[in-house]
Amino acid sequence: MNPADHSLQLRQAVVAHLRSVPAVTAIVAANRIYGRRVPDNPTWPFIRYGVPDTRPYEATGQGGSDSAITVHAFARGPDEGACATLAAAIVEALSADQLPLESGLGLVSLDWQRTQVLEDGDESTDYHAIIEFSVVTTG
Repeated sequence: MNPADHSLQLRQAVVAHLRSVPAVTAIVAANRIYGRRVPDNPTWPFIRYGVPDTRPYEATGQGGSDSAITVHAFARGPDEGACATLAAAIVEALSADQLPLESGLGLVSLDWQRTQVLEDGDESTDYHAIIEFSVVTTG
């Protein structure tokens, strides 16, 4: 099989999965978990799927994509605690190696790489977590 770009299907699967996980939706309503487009002045907290970095994947008899994806989480608090809790829920939700991929696609691996929580503005109570994953899909 030849390599194939699964970045669109991967985004759709990740967003759909996060919207279905109770530990995530207990913190962020499912309608505030976005793909690439976020409405102007979104209600906090919210989640946004980042721009993927996708490369070809080839193995014996398999072809697909090797993607570095980023999920962004935004939350407010007196400190970074609420944002870190949301980031941990996202990591847990995506660490089960289970995604609702469309028919014909397979998940080889989904690995959490790192999380960074930042102030979203100087001397702010707004926080932004950047959560990175490595994902290999075939199909």
